[in-house]
Amino acid sequence: MFRRIILCILVISLSAWISFETHAAERPKLYTKDNVLAAGIYNNAATSSDLSLIIRADVGGETIFDEGYEIGYVIPKKDIKGWNEVEFDASDWLLGRAGIGYADNDDNTTVPAGTLSVYTRYYFDVPNAKSAKEINFFVDYDDAFILWLNGVEVARSQNIENVAPGKVPAWNEPIGKIVDHEATILAAGRPNAARWDRAEGWGQNQIAKPVVECDFGGDA
Repeated sequence: MFRRIILCILVISLSAWISFETHAAERPKLYTKDNVLAAGIYNNAATSSDLSLIIRADVGGETIFDEGYEIGYVIPKKDIKGWNEVEFDASDWLLGRAGIGYADNDDNTTVPAGTLSVYTRYYFDVPNAKSAKEINFFVDYDDAFILWLNGVEVARSQNIENVAPGKVPAWNEPIGKIVDHEATILAAGRPNAARWDRAEGWGQNQIAKPVVECDFGGDA
């Protein structure tokens, strides 16, 4: 019986680690040009004192984008169909600089206090995509996030996974449900390199570091 319990614990721990590394049911394509990262940040309550999403991406040891990078964003007032897909037309979205959120002096782009969720899109090239095997993301966030790379979900924070496993929350669904998570609360920068030296994990003031295996998709 004791051995069975230990085995179950190991299996559960391994499953959690795999979920942390990548959430993709399929391997996303990585292109030399015109890649799209769609990222949603979700608040745990309208009364929350803060909100933040800051992302960095590395491929083959080179940083592709970081804090301060230009992003398109929208503060939804309803669900927006297909906003996380590659071909979605976001030409009417606002432009800003990552990170995005409010309070704590850690955002380059600020949104109104009490914002429930923000949808963002990063457009970027990867010159070494042909030889790349994976893309490494660094995510500083408050309270929860989901990432889609070229239309494929590749990562989500543990507190969203616990509330809606495998599902995409409605624009206001997490209210009162997801567990609060504090970002590193380091001052905004372009970038602030000290941010990514923080501990990796799902705990408070820690950053997520999803590693996503990918396939070369061509020059797009």
